[in-house]
Amino acid sequence: MKVAKAAMPASFGLFVVTVLTAVLFAYPATANAASVVETINGGGTAIMDPTSFAQGTTSFGIHATLYADGTARGHINCIDQVGSTFPGNIFGEVTSWEGSLDNPTLHVTGKFVGFPGGHPQDVSFAVTIQQFGGAGVGHWTLSIGGFTFCIETLRSGQIVMRRS
Repeated sequence: MKVAKAAMPASFGLFVVTVLTAVLFAYPATANAASVVETINGGGTAIMDPTSFAQGTTSFGIHATLYADGTARGHINCIDQVGSTFPGNIFGEVTSWEGSLDNPTLHVTGKFVGFPGGHPQDVSFAVTIQQFGGAGVGHWTLSIGGFTFCIETLRSGQIVMRRS
């Protein structure tokens, strides 16, 4: 006895490929196999310490995910407002971290744009969170090439961490 096979329409095969592709891309691959140890989020304004090389008011934003192997992902943006000693915008991608979870140093690769009318310049810098917290408590520094330019204390907003 001969059994006839039903022909599948070509559109069904295309449907299967489309569904499988959608399922595959719905679950993005983890870029880092190491476990997350801490997530840092913050933003607001800060005032540079009088003993700091730079002086003035800063608006900032920080988001960083720290991994057990010392790598990190995230973004930092720091704008020294007009009237500051060195007004400009320094920003970039967080690539790694070191130190303790209570006082991590975040290593950043990014750009600096001086005000007024500066052109973006490549820069690597480090941000060390010295104290998590809100206005009057949160404290951080920004260094370039081992030289600390900014010692900042929050005036508004907060810097918080969540350990995993």
